Amino acid sequence: MRKYSFCRTELSRAFGIDMATLGTGSARTGFSLGKVGPGVTSEPHRHDEIEAFVVLSGAGRVTTDRGEISVEAGDVVVFHPFEAHVLRNHGDEDLNFVDVYWRDDDAAHHVAAKLTAPRGPTFVFSTPPTPNGDLHLGHLSGPYFGADVYTRFLRMKGVEAYHLTGSDDFQSYVAARADADQSTPANVARYYADEIRATLALFDCAVHSFQLTTGDDDYGEFQAACFRSLLSSTAIDLRQSPALFDAVTGRYLYETDVSGLCPDCGGSAGGNICEDCGAPNLCHDLRAAQSRQSAEAPLVGSVRRPELAMDQCYDNIDRHLRASGVPLRILDLFARLRQRGDFSVPVTHPSDWGLPAEGFPGQVIWVWPEMAFGFLYNIQALGRSMGRDWKAEMPGNDWQIVHFFGFDNSFYHALLYPALYAEVFSHWTPRIRYHVNEFYLLNGKKFSTSCRHAVWGKEVLSPKTVDVVRLHLGLTRPEGERTDFTLDALRRTEKEVFHSIWLNWLEALNQEIKQDFACRVPDAGDWSPVDRAFFARIEIHRAAMERAYSDEGFSVRRAATQVCEFVRDCVIYRGARDFAAARRFYPARNRTSLALQTTAAAILAPTLAPLMPRFAKTLARGIDGASTETWPRSVQRLAPGTRFDLGPVLVFYAKSGNPHLDDEETL
Repeated sequence: MRKYSFCRTELSRAFGIDMATLGTGSARTGFSLGKVGPGVTSEPHRHDEIEAFVVLSGAGRVTTDRGEISVEAGDVVVFHPFEAHVLRNHGDEDLNFVDVYWRDDDAAHHVAAKLTAPRGPTFVFSTPPTPNGDLHLGHLSGPYFGADVYTRFLRMKGVEAYHLTGSDDFQSYVAARADADQSTPANVARYYADEIRATLALFDCAVHSFQLTTGDDDYGEFQAACFRSLLSSTAIDLRQSPALFDAVTGRYLYETDVSGLCPDCGGSAGGNICEDCGAPNLCHDLRAAQSRQSAEAPLVGSVRRPELAMDQCYDNIDRHLRASGVPLRILDLFARLRQRGDFSVPVTHPSDWGLPAEGFPGQVIWVWPEMAFGFLYNIQALGRSMGRDWKAEMPGNDWQIVHFFGFDNSFYHALLYPALYAEVFSHWTPRIRYHVNEFYLLNGKKFSTSCRHAVWGKEVLSPKTVDVVRLHLGLTRPEGERTDFTLDALRRTEKEVFHSIWLNWLEALNQEIKQDFACRVPDAGDWSPVDRAFFARIEIHRAAMERAYSDEGFSVRRAATQVCEFVRDCVIYRGARDFAAARRFYPARNRTSLALQTTAAAILAPTLAPLMPRFAKTLARGIDGASTETWPRSVQRLAPGTRFDLGPVLVFYAKSGNPHLDDEETL
């Protein structure tokens, strides 16, 4: 027998509420007393233990991944491992409960291995590109590739998923490009939006809604309504605050017009954001600031602008980030921002390019808050084209939003936007997931549109090369770290991996099936232990690819690496059986080998479909029954007699058809 006691006056804060540890029944169980005061909400969290709340007094609501329920005295709520949960007291008296938790390793492993599908419509956003230039491989490798792969997989799983993006027309970088080209921002935006859409099509990147932000009166009216609503928020202050101006022209400086040293990390930074550490700046706080307008050091003046007090939004942001499961690097960015204390962000800027900020002559709505509401408008536009009643001004709680973006945009997407949504749409609890990529380097330096340090998508993409480009970008995608692209490495992927390993294996297999079995899959005969092990590895490959595409373990690089390892495994398996005499004297063994290799080739089609859709579809056309429309729930051996003719695949991919890949000279 064990006895524990506690003092109600000695409760300590844990998960945003008052808790007191009662003790442990064993090394794997524990007991606590919890108190949630009126109007208090616990912090969202999840853990590997099974947990139960026994409500002693009071009433409230419990929110989990599965929904929301009311609780009162006498209720017991049990949470599965890794099930996010929040306890909210909406009454006038304390909600007291006993918390019992215990560790069950089998249950935790089962839940961790389980893959979940989104509920409700899923809107996958890749960051709207700035139409100040075409898309280069640095762009394509990140948000657009990731969002395309993810959306294709969800649709194969039967999820109602859509990939949305658009043209971020009102960026200051568009105006800067127009100045350089002696054109107008509207003409520049329109021209490069068309180029961007063409490059996405060449990349086999399926986009279900591409929203242009110029030339749409309804878009402007919606943004104006959101701006008016935002101005009524208590988190918005009208301030005469410091701002930076060019010493010669007197021009207001922000974003592309100014650079300096980041006040957070000390590294080189542009106006308003540091691409290296992700921290925002206010331009006037940049050290050693330099203007793009003149060589003179910029001057600090002031401007009256509406500003969002981020520090008043920190609790809402914190709850959102905990519930969304953001990468730790974004949590680190948020923690660094909170250490600043008071921090306000202007939501308008003096400019003649952008949506007018009502009530602030000569100023425009800052493009980043505009983008936050633009995502919702894009959903409405998609719904209108499909006959669905999705309203931007009334976002649905069943909407699952997934954002793909580069880390340098983390402040905007993961911190600023949840704050804006909480102020404008108080009824809405957004469900948002975040997938972040790092910078892709070109020969050791950042890809750059403005500096023309780039390999443009159109230079290497064609119907015959798109799959190789996608494979190589997948193998080298900057996930969690910066990675480097070289044209020579792309050529090696094409020649040494795709042609020498993949196509050579498929050609040898196809030739043998054609010659000995008239393009029909033979029935398996005698199975050796090695054959059984290989059959098991086909299923291991399918499951590994499913996890690499799923939200819980999403990684294009892991998927590309996995498929290359699997094909090499197929080549090794074939090579160990490629003995002419043995094939003649032990035909039953040979039939088993061929039956398993054709099954492996068939499983490539669906498992490659999100990563290399064109190659996967071409491969599937050569194998009866193979499909790239649905995700296989398990590996099924091809039925004897199934047509297997990969001739058209092999002929089509015999040569890249792109001079940049065929020639030995670099760009």
